[in-house]
Amino acid sequence: MAHRDSIAEVSALAEALVLEHRAEESRYASILEGQPVASRKAEGLTWAPVRVNRTSFTLGGRPTLELTGESGAPGAFRSGSAVQLTSDDGKGETASYRGIVRSARGMDAEVVLDGEEIPDQATHRAWVMDARFDERSFKEMARALSDVLNAGRDGKPSRLAALREVLLGFAAPEPTQPAVFEHPQLNASQNRAVAHALTAAEVTTLHGPPGTGKTTTLVQLVKSLVRKGERVMCATPSNAAADLLVERLGAVGLKVVRIGHPMRVDPTVVDRTLDRLVAADPDHKQVKAYRRQAEEAAREAEKAFRSFGPEQRAARRAAYAEARELRKEADRLEGFLAERAVEASEVVCCTLVGAADRMLRGRRFGTVVLDEAGQSLEPAAWIPIRAAERIVLAGDAAQLPPTVKNPAAIKAGLAVSLLEKAIDRDRNVHLLDTQYRMHADIMAYPNQVFYGGQLLAADAVAHETLGDLPPLTFIDTAGRGWDEERANPQADTTGRSHASVSNPEEAAFTVDRVRELMAAHPQATVGVIAPYRAQVTLLEDLLHAERAASEGRLTIQTVDGFQGQERDIMVIGLTRSNAEGTVGFLSEHRRMNVAMTRAKMHLLVIGDSATLGNDRFYADFTQHCESTGAYRSCWEWA
Repeated sequence: MAHRDSIAEVSALAEALVLEHRAEESRYASILEGQPVASRKAEGLTWAPVRVNRTSFTLGGRPTLELTGESGAPGAFRSGSAVQLTSDDGKGETASYRGIVRSARGMDAEVVLDGEEIPDQATHRAWVMDARFDERSFKEMARALSDVLNAGRDGKPSRLAALREVLLGFAAPEPTQPAVFEHPQLNASQNRAVAHALTAAEVTTLHGPPGTGKTTTLVQLVKSLVRKGERVMCATPSNAAADLLVERLGAVGLKVVRIGHPMRVDPTVVDRTLDRLVAADPDHKQVKAYRRQAEEAAREAEKAFRSFGPEQRAARRAAYAEARELRKEADRLEGFLAERAVEASEVVCCTLVGAADRMLRGRRFGTVVLDEAGQSLEPAAWIPIRAAERIVLAGDAAQLPPTVKNPAAIKAGLAVSLLEKAIDRDRNVHLLDTQYRMHADIMAYPNQVFYGGQLLAADAVAHETLGDLPPLTFIDTAGRGWDEERANPQADTTGRSHASVSNPEEAAFTVDRVRELMAAHPQATVGVIAPYRAQVTLLEDLLHAERAASEGRLTIQTVDGFQGQERDIMVIGLTRSNAEGTVGFLSEHRRMNVAMTRAKMHLLVIGDSATLGNDRFYADFTQHCESTGAYRSCWEWA
């Protein structure tokens, strides 16, 4: 959608964000407030009843509950989920606590509460745990868009206004000469990208298709920027992506601080969180001393004054005032130590929303790197951009797009990432052109469709196979009558529900092929992808014994679950098979790009060409397989 200027474009984006916000708020409200517990459990948003097994405190003093859900969807909550715990105390009073899931497995979870106290009789009550609407993210995105809209309106020079005009294509990037850069671990396209990013005045777009070493390139870029004396922020849409950068940047000797809730951070990098760095500071012992004294003062006040005459009340007030002052002093000193830790860092890593953390307010960064920018909502991307002198956008707009649920917001453009705009508008784009993951035959079709044939397969992987196993096979199930099933037809009239579609007969056929592959190649890692959660659950049940015995060698997931991963063998069951030729959710071809490009040496795709043939992408894929000898019919196994 074309706009007359940047203000009109950002204004339209703000309106789209409001639509998504209202829709999400309404969705949560209708489920959590308007529906009974049984319906909420069916939606995967609630566990009830929940039993608290143990209470404790984290290293930073946050109250923690270890709990078990006795009914609900296993895996409904994951690390980082915002939740609300409620319980009737038996006297008509409802207790309510907010928290973050620290870890979760099946129906067990550990929740860190936002408050300062453990609920009374926590282990003796029955609780209800609900998913909580993430209001903060929307507020921070709206605030960022407001800043972008108002930048430069007062007539004063504004770096944010200049970046807005260039990033959105309403002003040309300032021409600059690339730096001289050559690193022995990088290939020619990676070295060129770093060389340009070191000197680009406003923006560099680093387009990294699957397996092209995007993260490796970013690490060398950030290291070079730090050597130049710059302070760098790396922001990502997810905690997992932020943690990966912390790990990789720390491995090359950079001083990295991870901003964010410690309960959302991977245990492998938790020592780089601001909380841990502050706790490790030698001066933090004084913080602990102040807090200990405050607790003692409050305890003594409770213990010492049992009668309540005027003098006793005054003395008690004074004791509590002393406790409050000691807590304030502890908070002030801890804030100073946090400031010192951030100042001592060379690189700050956070999520996009985490860039709004109070510890980063008012700070400027020479370069802000937005990694996985193709998955980032544009309003969220502007949160860290406000602190930047210049930007590096890194990712692949041909892989998973941002998640937007409201159709009106999608129509208004909210599902288009800033990375996609930068590539379309040629904002200093540098393609990483050599992939190090997959056989050339596996790469061929995605390369043709998504990358204009520009990708090359590195010599080390281009012809690597698993013995005589062909790199690519498509097994056509057309004509077998293996029709899909819908668990909730009324909710799946568009064919786009993740959870509704399954295909038991295709699943059984897929399982047989997986077992054959695992038996023939016992050392190979194997991934199995289905686009619908119902089909994944079915495959998990059928392959339960194999998964248990595989020691992690066999993984079954939706496409999203395999983002950023790779396997020696990937098996994709496309699930859809119907007389109408409806492909539903499969029409998002970027997801299929992700699925296909996870494979290193063998990609097996199973699907019904009669149904899939109504979509040009799958029709062309079938034709590609026929022309290259990769096509087979399931009737060969009849």
